[in-house]
Amino acid sequence: EVTEEYGKELTRVSDLILVALSNGLGLEEGAMKEAVGGDKLVMEMKINLYPRCPQPELALGVEAHTDMSAITILVADRRSGLQVWKDGNWVAVDLLPGSLVIHVGDQIE
Repeated sequence: EVTEEYGKELTRVSDLILVALSNGLGLEEGAMKEAVGGDKLVMEMKINLYPRCPQPELALGVEAHTDMSAITILVADRRSGLQVWKDGNWVAVDLLPGSLVIHVGDQIE
């Protein structure tokens, strides 16, 4: 039940983000949502927990990749490690606990 309710809230947040992106691009309000599937849009929810590594200097992390989705919503916690490729360098993302990190994926880019 909790996961189902969480999924509904993420769908609501996703809709708001797509409207904001449409408005920011000077498009009609529903343009971005329609472009990524409209009401047939499929949401994939992954819940991951990465425990603190006892030897972080030995950790390899996730291989460099792009997100194939339209948007990715990450819930920030107290752990760092997220990096983005910017201006030819990997840059650490400063996370605010309790915030959402919105990543524009390949479908929208």
